[in-house]
Amino acid sequence: MTSEPMVIPSSPAQEALWWIQHRTERKDLYNLTWRMRVTDIDPAVLRRAWQLLVDRHEALRTAFARRADTVVQLVHPMAGAELSELYWPAAPAGISPDALLDELATAVHAAPFDLGVAPLARATLVGVGARQELILTVHHAVLDGWALHLIGEELETAYLAVRDRGPELAVADVFPAPPISYREFAQRRHGDDATYWLDRLRGARSATLWPDRPTEAHTGTDGAVLRHRQSREVAAAVTTIANRIGATPFAVQLAAVRSVLFRGGATGRTALGVVVANRMTAQDQARIGYCANVVLLPDEVTATDTLDDVATRCRDSLWGSLPYQHVGYPEVFAALPASDRAELGATPPVLVTHHGQIGAGLTLGGAPAELLPSLSISARCQLLLGFFEDGDRTTIEVEYDSDRYHETTVRTLLADLDRALLASAGPATSIGELSVRSRALAGAAALVGDTPDTRPALPVTEPADELLAIWRRVLGVPVAPSDDFFRLGGHSLQVLQLIGAVEASIGRPIDVADWLDEPTPARLAELATNDPTVAVVPRGTGPQVARTGEPGAPHVHLVHGAGVGRLPYRDLVDALPTDWRVTVSEDDHGTDGVTIEELASRYLAELSTQDKQPDLLVGWSMGGLVVHAMAAELCRRGLSCPPVVLLDSPTPVDSPVGDAVDVSSFVESVLRSAGAETVLPGSMRFGDSARHGIDALVALLRLAGTDAPSDALHERFALYRAHRAAIASYRGDPVVDTPALLVTADLDEDEIPHWARRFAGGLRSMRLDTDHYGLLRGANARRLADLLGRELPVRV
Repeated sequence: MTSEPMVIPSSPAQEALWWIQHRTERKDLYNLTWRMRVTDIDPAVLRRAWQLLVDRHEALRTAFARRADTVVQLVHPMAGAELSELYWPAAPAGISPDALLDELATAVHAAPFDLGVAPLARATLVGVGARQELILTVHHAVLDGWALHLIGEELETAYLAVRDRGPELAVADVFPAPPISYREFAQRRHGDDATYWLDRLRGARSATLWPDRPTEAHTGTDGAVLRHRQSREVAAAVTTIANRIGATPFAVQLAAVRSVLFRGGATGRTALGVVVANRMTAQDQARIGYCANVVLLPDEVTATDTLDDVATRCRDSLWGSLPYQHVGYPEVFAALPASDRAELGATPPVLVTHHGQIGAGLTLGGAPAELLPSLSISARCQLLLGFFEDGDRTTIEVEYDSDRYHETTVRTLLADLDRALLASAGPATSIGELSVRSRALAGAAALVGDTPDTRPALPVTEPADELLAIWRRVLGVPVAPSDDFFRLGGHSLQVLQLIGAVEASIGRPIDVADWLDEPTPARLAELATNDPTVAVVPRGTGPQVARTGEPGAPHVHLVHGAGVGRLPYRDLVDALPTDWRVTVSEDDHGTDGVTIEELASRYLAELSTQDKQPDLLVGWSMGGLVVHAMAAELCRRGLSCPPVVLLDSPTPVDSPVGDAVDVSSFVESVLRSAGAETVLPGSMRFGDSARHGIDALVALLRLAGTDAPSDALHERFALYRAHRAAIASYRGDPVVDTPALLVTADLDEDEIPHWARRFAGGLRSMRLDTDHYGLLRGANARRLADLLGRELPVRV
């Protein structure tokens, strides 16, 4: 079997999604997430079942690429399916299970896909006590809601087969009949069929609700979701009207939306976007892929119409459009006259869709899999109303642009729909008699807003006020220009959040090291304005100076742990005598293949640029291995080596081992270093992809009160992984003739002799009653400072 992907054309709808994805800042815009409550699911069985589905369906092995001016599908022969797992025996203290599950589901949904990498789908199994949820997220370019329902049904088939017959099953053992190909559907071209829509939409205008906040409407703004279950009385009214005119309940609901918008002020010939399944044959209904389309249905409501009249026209419009529903709105819009494009917009502001029984009746492991409310943090349009059949009632799920609308405005619309349907159960009520509280508008105004945004812009030459506002958002306390970030309670992960927010505000990167020497808003404002009078010390010309100190005073040099720089030493630096000079070696590169010996040589070369050499070498965690290698190099050169302090440093391995680092250990390290142990899962597994683990880490940090940018965490993981590989390959055999102190916390007692035989000058050890990360915090940091000042023969 060839490893090269098969290249096939994308459908026009898929091309449109690709272009929107690459032009909007919100890369989660077309993520489709199903969050299902499940029971007693075996992760190993589920993982194998999920892989079988990826093996079976081309859509789950599909990525996209640009070829000249077109977008093509790349169907790979194989793609690895990954299942992430997180489990807490009980919810963390102070956090409800609902809040924990909501935050994780939101983070998993929000994580963007790289459209060039298959599979464009991910699965996450989350448990809190006896509660379990399965979160399936796919990109809309490969699956629509109908197809995702089919995936859910087949996942149950595969799960039961693997559970009952073993994991060695192949796809053909579980699904003897091959799937219906999606390729043939994707390659259908539409040609002149758009003429039908051009004729229908001539002179029509979009309709929507009046905005609560004046803002230009576009995709990728903040989004929210709410659900509304219609009463049995409303359901009975819908059934009565539908039976009276021979229409579907959806045509009646669509008529109610159109009538309420008309009564709210959207008059004239208006168009509503309708999401259609576009599955006209039994074969199409069994396809796994993206088939759905958006079409615009126009109509002109009058005050003398009844809801029966409007619903009848909706019925006829839906039926009449069936032969042309395969033509997506992006194709039609491109062919419309400029005047019509201006009144309709490239994205319909209101979309209405009939989900029917999609998501209902699913099971997993033989037990019901309850579909929970959808997730949306990025609005695809102003309002998207989805109608789900829920037994003898209907649930309306509304995704809305929360930058544009208050929740109360959306709920008012839903209440108006119910009142309109109840009032129209009898055939004589005219639309003009309906009482609604919603306000609506149509045409170009519906695409922009009622008034321009008059909020004052921030003065570009005075960023200090904006920076102070960012500080207050990050730290949650009042901030003055001269305040120290860490004395206000900031910690290392909030540095990522702060700098990320400032960089987004000013539109360019800031060198964190240039700010850490003076971590105040005033200094950050200087760096943000790029004031040429601000002297910036070039990086890479020497160690970073944490404290200048006084002439003749001791000089302590600190070496970083794995994946971190100077920040974990902050409390220790503050606790040292104020006249001491303190420098820190940092590795900003995270180069794959770096070794402990290379880091030691680099840091010694940087120290050689200093007028005064260190009187003490201190290393926490991995830093202890580096200072041992630095001491060994000095001894090899025949140079004097200062005393060494090892802070809970792992023992060098006796033989090289492979790099067994996974993202789970990184997640644990970050949470513990941030003091967020309370949200640490009892067990977790993320497979081979760092992306899944970092998605979960973003959510867990948010639960702990810290926002850290995903991109920054990916960079830190690369650094952490390179450092852990360096630890794993360091043998550290040389014996150095200098005294050493080993301070332990998590290090096992039986590892101390391994360190002792590497120091001919003698090694003393002591244990502090804390953990690996608490060693450098608070009272323990002050105790360490006292040890460094009194118990070691610092050479001055």
